[in-house]
Amino acid sequence: MSGSVEDRRIFPRAEVILAGRVDGNLRKKDCAVMDISLTGAKLEFDTPLTGETIETLRFSQSAALNVSVAWDHGTSVGVNFTDAPHDIANVLEPLLPKSCFEPFDNKN
Repeated sequence: MSGSVEDRRIFPRAEVILAGRVDGNLRKKDCAVMDISLTGAKLEFDTPLTGETIETLRFSQSAALNVSVAWDHGTSVGVNFTDAPHDIANVLEPLLPKSCFEPFDNKN
């Protein structure tokens, strides 16, 4: 596969610093969301998630989004959203710049 990761992304990723909370097999855990798109996010934790899974991600009062872990580098974890794109867009609309939704808007 050639090209940069950014070139292969379906939706643009926005650099953000948002408070998030994940829920998994062991407990709920706070995190910082460092970047996000309609397909996934990069999360930062205070400590590694050794032996923990992540099932959902929530932003303050938002609905929980179902996620799967794409990669895990200690305290940095990449997740993919597994909900329908329309549901993800509804939750993320107040958090992301309009440019992140343009490819989604063009597909509808």
